[in-house]
Amino acid sequence: MRSDDEMAFPKLAAPARRALSAAGYTRLDQLAQVSESDLTKLHGMGTTAIVALREALHERGLSFHAGVPASDHLHGVAGSPSEVDEYLRGVEEPGRSTLQALRRTILEIVPDAEQVISYRVPAFRVRGETVAGFAAFKNHLSYLPFSGSVLSQLADELDSYAMTKSSLHFPVDRPLPKALVKKLIAVRLAQVGQRSR
Repeated sequence: MRSDDEMAFPKLAAPARRALSAAGYTRLDQLAQVSESDLTKLHGMGTTAIVALREALHERGLSFHAGVPASDHLHGVAGSPSEVDEYLRGVEEPGRSTLQALRRTILEIVPDAEQVISYRVPAFRVRGETVAGFAAFKNHLSYLPFSGSVLSQLADELDSYAMTKSSLHFPVDRPLPKALVKKLIAVRLAQVGQRSR
C-alpha cells in the first residue's frame, strides 16, 4: 500500500482543494475510481486542477476511471435507498438521527426524488438532476444543494449558519427547519427548470 505522502494531492488552488474535501476525497489514489467528467462537475474544480490531478495520477501509474460515472460505479445501482441507509449507519449519534430527519424532510418536499449516492454522499435526484444532498463530518453536518449559487440566493435567511459557496453547515444535534429546506430545494428546482428549457 502506498504512503499518504505518496498519495497526497498536488498543489491545487483553494476552491479545488475544498471541492475535493467536500466530496470526501482525501488521497490521490481515490480519484482513480472517479471519471474525469464526474470530477469536473464538482464546484470549484477547474481545468487547471484537473490537469494537475491527471498529471499526478499519471506519475504514479494511475488515471481517472473511464466510462461509468463514479456515483454509479462505486455505489451500485443509482436510486437505491439502501445505499443511503448504509451511509447513515456509519454516522454517529446524534448526527445520524439529525440526518434521518433531514432525509424525511427532503422526501416530504420532493416525494418523487430518487435517492442515490453521489460523490460518496447521499443525494436526491428529480428528473435526473441532483437537487439536494447531505454529508456528515466530525463537528458538523452539511446540506448540499449541488449548486454553487443556491445558498447565495438565500443569504439573508442563512446568515446564522456557517457555509461555503456550496455547503450549508449545521449542528449535529439540530435538524434544519423544514421551511428552510423547502426554500433551498425550490431555488435548486428553479435552476434545474431553467436549464432544461
